[in-house]
Amino acid sequence: MIEAMSGSQRFDLSDPPEPPPSIQWRSWPLAESFLAATMVLIGLLAAGAGIRWITAQTHLALLAVAVLVIALWRFFPPTSFELNPEGVNQWFFGRHRRIPWREIRGYEVCSTGVLLLPHADSCPADAYRGLYLPWGKHRREVLALVEHYLDRPSGE
Repeated sequence: MIEAMSGSQRFDLSDPPEPPPSIQWRSWPLAESFLAATMVLIGLLAAGAGIRWITAQTHLALLAVAVLVIALWRFFPPTSFELNPEGVNQWFFGRHRRIPWREIRGYEVCSTGVLLLPHADSCPADAYRGLYLPWGKHRREVLALVEHYLDRPSGE
């Protein structure tokens, strides 16, 4: 690595690091974790039974379960992801969505995945506008790609 110093600035004249290899994987929480699937099912049934018992109205219990299923919708269908030099690709219900790396302004590493954020100055509402990438068994590869493309100097 060749470095040049000019006043208080430091310039790195070496070649940029080689990007990590692209990765593609499928995420399907319902099928990947028997315990999580069982807990969701028990929770839905318990909520429906509890509301039915409290209100004595079946339609309210069914409505509550339907609202919970809608709130948990990401848990049920499989989703495929690919991270490559162009950005993040997502296939969901046969539809393809690509997010170029330049449109991702920040990220947060979580326990089971990484949240890609549309704004550098995050606020609580950004979690709803971002994209959560559950990494499954690919933690190291996903983090290497995210860090390579998103931990860049502001001039790039």
